[in-house]
Amino acid sequence: MMSKLLPLALTLAALTVTPALAEVTNAEIGFNYSMLADGGARDVNKATLGGALEYAITPQFTVQGDLAQRYYGLSNWNGTTFTAHGAYDIGNGTKIGAFGGHDWLDGQNIQHFGLEAAGEMNGVSWQTAYTHLNGNGQNANALQGEGALAMTEALDLGGKVAAMHGQGQMSYRAAATAGYQLTPGLRATGELGLYDGDGMDAESFVGVGLKATFGQGKGVTFSGRGIQDFVPGL
Repeated sequence: MMSKLLPLALTLAALTVTPALAEVTNAEIGFNYSMLADGGARDVNKATLGGALEYAITPQFTVQGDLAQRYYGLSNWNGTTFTAHGAYDIGNGTKIGAFGGHDWLDGQNIQHFGLEAAGEMNGVSWQTAYTHLNGNGQNANALQGEGALAMTEALDLGGKVAAMHGQGQMSYRAAATAGYQLTPGLRATGELGLYDGDGMDAESFVGVGLKATFGQGKGVTFSGRGIQDFVPGL
């Protein structure tokens, strides 16, 4: 586990030794649980504990580091994901950036990197990403998009879609999402969706979570990346 934490520790150390140039703008820590909704498949689940920090290097340029630890019900596997993001604010509430990271899952190592963008305007927040994954001699590519509309100061409703193609197979997931501010800095989240893995029949899944945020906004700019963010459980 220490070797998995080392990349994040080095990233944070490099930033904290330059306080005149970098400052923490947003941070979050949260817990999420998802599982297949079919009564006979609920052992296919995933519990995630994760956190992220976002630093402003300049008013336009920010970097973000994510770290998440996951536990899977049916397989009894556990996994870790680390991702580093760099983004540039192009104005009108929009950031464009790139990311790279690593998944450790049941002894397997999977690298991921790609391009992403995010924005917020008039109560609508959105983000999208292209990810290339490479591990154990196999490659895959994924497209992700998500958005939410602020219905009230406390409630937002939205959705997520993602598709992954690799080794001649396609996997999809789509979900409706909701977030509710329980108290300032503490949000409850939920999602209800469908997952179709490798041509299998689509399975419905549900997810619930709790997220504490710190800083200027509702948390860091970008969601997590990597293959473990794609699957609702194993």
